[in-house]
Amino acid sequence: MIHSLRGRIIALCVSLVLLTSLVSLASSWWSTNRFNDQKLREDINVAENVFKQYLSAKESLLLTAAKVLTADFGFKQAVATQDADTISSVLNNHSRRINADLMLLVDLSGQLVSANTEFNHMPDEFSALMNELLIDAEQSNFIVLDQTLYQVILLPVRAPRTVAYSLVGFEINDLVAAELKNLTTMDVSFIGEDDGVVETSLSKQPQSTSVLAHFNNETTQRIFGEKPVYRNRIVELPSLPGHLVSVLLSADLTQSYREFEQLFFTIIVLAAITVVIGVLTSGILAKNLTTPLSKLTLLAQQFARGNYKAEFVGKKQSSEITTLIDAFNNMGNDIKEREQQISFQASHDSLTGFYTRSAMLENMENLFAEGAEYTLVAIDIRGLRHINDKLGPRIGDDCLKAVAERIGEYSAHHNGVNARIGGDEFLTLLPADETKQFKDAVMKLVVQLQAGYLIQGLNITLRFSVGVVHCLSQNVSPEDLMRRSLIAVDTASCEHKTIHYYQEGEDEEHLERLAIIDELKQALVDDDGQLFMTYQPKLNIKTNSIDKVESLIRWQRKDGQWVSPELFIDLAEQSGVIVELTSWVVKTVVSQVAAWQQQGITMQAAINVSAQDIAYPSFYSHLAKQLEKHAVNGRLITIELTERDMIENEEQGIKALENLKTLGVKISLDDYGVGQTSLGRLKSLPIDELKLDKCFILQLDQSRQDQYIVQSTVTLGHQLGFSVVAEGVENKNSLDILVQNKCDYAQGYYLSRPLKSEQFLQWLEVYNEAS
Repeated sequence: MIHSLRGRIIALCVSLVLLTSLVSLASSWWSTNRFNDQKLREDINVAENVFKQYLSAKESLLLTAAKVLTADFGFKQAVATQDADTISSVLNNHSRRINADLMLLVDLSGQLVSANTEFNHMPDEFSALMNELLIDAEQSNFIVLDQTLYQVILLPVRAPRTVAYSLVGFEINDLVAAELKNLTTMDVSFIGEDDGVVETSLSKQPQSTSVLAHFNNETTQRIFGEKPVYRNRIVELPSLPGHLVSVLLSADLTQSYREFEQLFFTIIVLAAITVVIGVLTSGILAKNLTTPLSKLTLLAQQFARGNYKAEFVGKKQSSEITTLIDAFNNMGNDIKEREQQISFQASHDSLTGFYTRSAMLENMENLFAEGAEYTLVAIDIRGLRHINDKLGPRIGDDCLKAVAERIGEYSAHHNGVNARIGGDEFLTLLPADETKQFKDAVMKLVVQLQAGYLIQGLNITLRFSVGVVHCLSQNVSPEDLMRRSLIAVDTASCEHKTIHYYQEGEDEEHLERLAIIDELKQALVDDDGQLFMTYQPKLNIKTNSIDKVESLIRWQRKDGQWVSPELFIDLAEQSGVIVELTSWVVKTVVSQVAAWQQQGITMQAAINVSAQDIAYPSFYSHLAKQLEKHAVNGRLITIELTERDMIENEEQGIKALENLKTLGVKISLDDYGVGQTSLGRLKSLPIDELKLDKCFILQLDQSRQDQYIVQSTVTLGHQLGFSVVAEGVENKNSLDILVQNKCDYAQGYYLSRPLKSEQFLQWLEVYNEAS
């Protein structure tokens, strides 16, 4: 619940209410305490002032009464004559008139002469008190006589000199304490020297403890714990040294506690009511907010499923929610448009607008479900790479768009479907009903495509290779049909034809080639003897010895079937496996040369490589590593390349060959004479050997033209500093002619066919013995 938006809104509102209540409660507690404390201090101050005024009034009354008494002539005469009856009568009468509780006459020595009341016994401390009062006469003091507290004043009786002292006082009893409590609203307790309470305003004194301890230690249990009942202040009263008297003013805090607790509970109740109201209102608010959000969530889910027609259904919402709903609807429309755009881009070529390969297969699958008859035409633009290289990629792109436009125009008249499946490859699927004479239809399409193009002011003629497959859709899958069309276009390209119609069996042949490539890769990985090297000896015509061989690879499958070197090497070059294959050959041949060296046989070995091999960055490092690993001198290895490889990659090839020569290896130009190497280019090539193609040697003894070519080539090679090798020697007569023309080396079946290493050593031993 708390993780939902509704729950969070309710929790937020409740939290705010609770926080506000807590802050209000804390603020009220702090301000109430501060106010009560200040008011209490003010009340105590007021009570203290009232008490002092009360005492002052009593003191004035005492002073007036004492002065009236001491000024009475009859009283002074009676004191002077020591008329006891008169003195007693005057004291009693005067005390009744002023309601004095104590009226005494003492002599100059402090002894009691007469009194308006009789004590049960004269206190022992009376004489000492009189002496102290005499020291501070005419001042009001509080004294305790016979456990009774009095406020007294002592005045001299002069006749005319001082003959005695009159002591007038009022008793401080519980009635006085009660009267003071009414005046001050506080409990009043009079305390003597030994902290004994003389009088108090309490209606009932505690029995278990003293009144003073009661006021100081009395506590009450409240909601916030145990609290003191009274706040006390002690006020010192005018009294005699050694007989100090003070008053204890005690403010009752119970009412303050009660008022604060009432306020506290009021705030709690209000907070609870506010929380309930907050929960209800926030729930309503959250519902009004989350309900449209839930509906918007459902709307978003519909959009996610691709249902962009879904709409928000609900009552009138707030302006913000309405804006959000509009934004959702706009988002759905935008997503729909972008999805359509992305879907189109995913299934269509960005340059031509044709279907992509995968989209074409999907369309073919849908069309073939109807069981109709179709013609699939694959179109490849020849030489487009050269246009990009010479004129730039923008011209090349414009050529592609122009070709696509013509294909589209033609197929539109026949309800065709078009696709671009490669950089310069197109597919067109034509229904057979629209192209009953499909060969004529394909020819018309080719004629339309071969017409000249005007690209950015340039007249450009494009050449095409076209592969055609005609079939019933229920007999073949779209993938097979597309593969067959590509096989047909590759065949047209390889045979330099414009159109090639797919023939039964070509697909199987193509799959067989793919299988051969896969098996070749696995054979290189396993290195289980399927691949092995043979060595065909080369005769040194000058010395009549064998000091060179040509290394030739052979492959015999696990089932014993032989694979033609021309076939699998050509497939290796087409598939890029040639690099791994040549790497294996180099490692095998160098290790074999090293093994022969260990047997005391020094033999130069030639290795045939392709342009891909020498262009590969790691070829040089791999050859150098193998030479170093097997301790083979580079001069024992000859690298043979054909004229074709040198012509197609002349600049790159020359640089790679110069790097190889730093290892000491020899460079041989193979199949010389059948290519297009000019004398000027031959002069610049970093080669050591020319190898005459066997087409000039096979019938050398029967062809004067071949003899002239061999003679001139040997002479030219020697003049340029090259050694010359003739391959394809099939008989002794041909060998004799080569000897006459001073050719350097001869190679052919007349000497020996290619042999495995063990067979070659046996043959070499026999040859050396015979020679």
